Amino acid sequence: MTNEELIELVNADLKNELKHLQFYLHAGVMVAGLHRQELREYLLAEAASELTHCQQFSELVVHLGGIPTTETNEFLTGVACPVALLKYAVEMEQEVADNYAERLRQTDGLENAMTSYCHLFYEEQLIDSQKAAWEVAQMVRMYDHESKCEK
Repeated sequence: MTNEELIELVNADLKNELKHLQFYLHAGVMVAGLHRQELREYLLAEAASELTHCQQFSELVVHLGGIPTTETNEFLTGVACPVALLKYAVEMEQEVADNYAERLRQTDGLENAMTSYCHLFYEEQLIDSQKAAWEVAQMVRMYDHESKCEK
């Protein structure tokens, strides 16, 4: 894999991290219904966490010699239903966890310090995203029984 290809992959992942940042911020202000305050706090805390991820991915692109993207992928908007928001969050987190598992396969066995660093970086990102997907899935199970609303 060339350095340019690696930069492209990291920038593609940065677009998803920017998507997560914007989604959690948007969802945090949109969420309605029972438990709104707790979910709002959770979603806005996740937005803050995603800001850190965006910074980490941006810095990695710069260290690789590239320019971080400012583009974002589309995300769910205009929804206030807690269950719908949480289900979408699970999908988003699982998607990036799967992407990071693929990045681990792509960077496995590459022979310089930077690609080895990228491999370790993606291990941490995979752990974080998979744990987030599992945690939100637990929340969905709880709220799904309490709240029946449409997207």
